[in-house]
Amino acid sequence: MKHDCMIVPRGDPLVQAYGLGAMALRYQALGLAVLPLAFGSKRPHKVFEAAPGHPGGVALATMDPAMVPWCWGRYPMAGVGIATGPASRLVVVDLDVRHGEDGPANFARQSGIRDPAAMGYPVVATPSGGWHVYMRLPAGRTLPGRTSIVPGVDIKAGGGYVAAPPTHLWYASVGPEGGGAWLGYRLASGCFCTIPGAPPWLMAWIEATPGTGQEGNGDDTDLAAIAEHGLEKGQRNTQLHRLACSLFARMGTTPAGQSAVRAVLDGVLAATADRSGFGRAEIERTIASALRFVQQAEEARMPEWREWRDFGG
Repeated sequence: MKHDCMIVPRGDPLVQAYGLGAMALRYQALGLAVLPLAFGSKRPHKVFEAAPGHPGGVALATMDPAMVPWCWGRYPMAGVGIATGPASRLVVVDLDVRHGEDGPANFARQSGIRDPAAMGYPVVATPSGGWHVYMRLPAGRTLPGRTSIVPGVDIKAGGGYVAAPPTHLWYASVGPEGGGAWLGYRLASGCFCTIPGAPPWLMAWIEATPGTGQEGNGDDTDLAAIAEHGLEKGQRNTQLHRLACSLFARMGTTPAGQSAVRAVLDGVLAATADRSGFGRAEIERTIASALRFVQQAEEARMPEWREWRDFGG
C-alpha cells in the first residue's frame, strides 16, 4: 500500500513554484540525494553538465533543498532522479521485461524474492513495463553497479541513479498503431519513507557477480574496493583526498552532507589495517582540504545555488 506522505496535493504552493521540484523536496526530506533530469529523458539536465575541474551529472546529486528552487524554479518540468549508492544509501534492483528478457522472473529464480512488495520494499513501475525495487544500504556501505547481473536485471548502486516518480518519458512507436506516448514512473507499492535494508546475502551476491558490464565511474569502483580493503599504504593521503572530494560532491557540503561523508570515510578508515604514520591530524587535514576544494568548485560552478543556500532564497 502506498503512503500519503508520497502524495503532493493539488494546489500545493510548492507545486505552483517548482513543478516536479515539489517531489524532489519530498525525496530530500526522506534522506535521498536528487538530481534534475532533462525533460522527457533519463539523462541529467543541462544545468548539471560537467565544468572544468568539477564532475557533472549524478556527481552533483544532493540533499541540499536550496538546489530545488535554483533548478526547478527555472525548469519546473525537469524530471527527478535519485542517486543510488552511498549518496542516498540505496541499491535499486532494475527488473526489465524488454527484448525478450523477463527480469522479474530471472531475479526471482536467482534470489527467491518473488514478491518484493510483500516484503515491504518500495516498488516503482517503469515506462518499459519493468520494476525498480528500492533497498536500503547500511550506513557507510557501498556496492558497485552491475549491468545484466542476470538477463534483464541491472543493479543501480555506486555512481548510479534512477528516474523517480512522477518523471515521464516520451516513447515514440507505442502500440500497433505507432505514434508515441508519454509513459511515466509510478509508485506501485510501498513508500520511500520506509525502505527495508538489502539482505546481506544479496549484497554479497552483487559484489561477487560482475555481470556483463559495470556502472558508475572510476571513483566509485575504487571506493567499493577501498571500503573493503582500506587505504593502500603509500597512497593513503591521495586516495582519502580523492574519495572525500567525490563523496562531498555527491552528498553535499551542508552539515547533513558532511555527516554522511564522514560515515562512509569512517568505514574506509576502519578497513585500513596499516595506519602507521597516518595519524588523526593528517586525516583531518586531508578531509578538510577536500571539503574546501568541493566548496570552491560549487562556488565557481553554481553561484546562484550558493546564493540560495547562503541567504535562504
